[in-house]
Amino acid sequence: MLYYAQSWEDTSLLRSIVDANEVDHYHMVASGGDHALSLLNHGIPHIHLVDTEQTQLQHVQKKLEALHATDRDSLFGLHSRKGLLHEGRLEGFLQKFSRVFPLLLSPGARRAMVQANSPEQRAEVYDKLWNTRRLQFLSNRFFSRENVDTNARHPGLIQDKSKKPTQVNYVDEFKAKMIAHSLIDNPYVDYIVHGYHKNSSLDYLKGNWVPEPNAITLHHTDMKSYVEQLPSARHMIHASDIMEATDGTFNNDFFEAVDQACTTGSIFLYWEHRYTVQVPDSFKNQWKLVPISRDDRVPFYNNFYLWQKQSKV
Repeated sequence: MLYYAQSWEDTSLLRSIVDANEVDHYHMVASGGDHALSLLNHGIPHIHLVDTEQTQLQHVQKKLEALHATDRDSLFGLHSRKGLLHEGRLEGFLQKFSRVFPLLLSPGARRAMVQANSPEQRAEVYDKLWNTRRLQFLSNRFFSRENVDTNARHPGLIQDKSKKPTQVNYVDEFKAKMIAHSLIDNPYVDYIVHGYHKNSSLDYLKGNWVPEPNAITLHHTDMKSYVEQLPSARHMIHASDIMEATDGTFNNDFFEAVDQACTTGSIFLYWEHRYTVQVPDSFKNQWKLVPISRDDRVPFYNNFYLWQKQSKV
């Protein structure tokens, strides 16, 4: 099964990180591949994509091939609900919501949100046209933790019952991102509202850009095993939210593997969706947590972390 047809991690955030941190090698969880394609489009010469799911890697390969096709927009489904951007389990879940969403709003409510030009105007539209009992009731039920776990997330991310999850209020996060960024500038919320990118576009699909041949190398393995085999160098290691699926002992070993592979100036980034990731003291002694000023436009996560390796004292 294909779980993620898209990469639900903010490419604007990732671009700002690679601009501010010069490294030599880039390694990322594959997911839907859009985040890597965005960074290639931004000027990164080569990226390694790692995933335990062969279907995710095959999906990325299809996108690479589709970028060279004359009917690329149709293949991706850029202006429709069918195509490479919509074939994942998560995207199917979000499309179900988008089909009933217009029934919960007054006519013109979505258009009014698109036309609002500032956070203040979008907050006013939300309060006057969107903040209805019907919308609140259905949204809270549809995006309940149980429903999301059953119908949207990878089973591996929710099977460890030894960890106590924190509650993610998806509806509040959705509202906050909706107000902070226009739908034209936020493809993630635009997709949730419409079931496709009606007003927005993914950055690498603007224009006729195609990646250089062999700009992506695909690796069918888990990220920890992959990192353990890396030669020591200045790396960027992007771990998405994979530490949701593994226990504290495994995660400690993963942090150690990252530390062993990375030299000074390397960066390590990951998201927390449902669980708090405990960082070993030994890692904190060598790595510095970097503050991030850019807002994450994706309404799914609790926290985002960027670590940079420091030189030894």
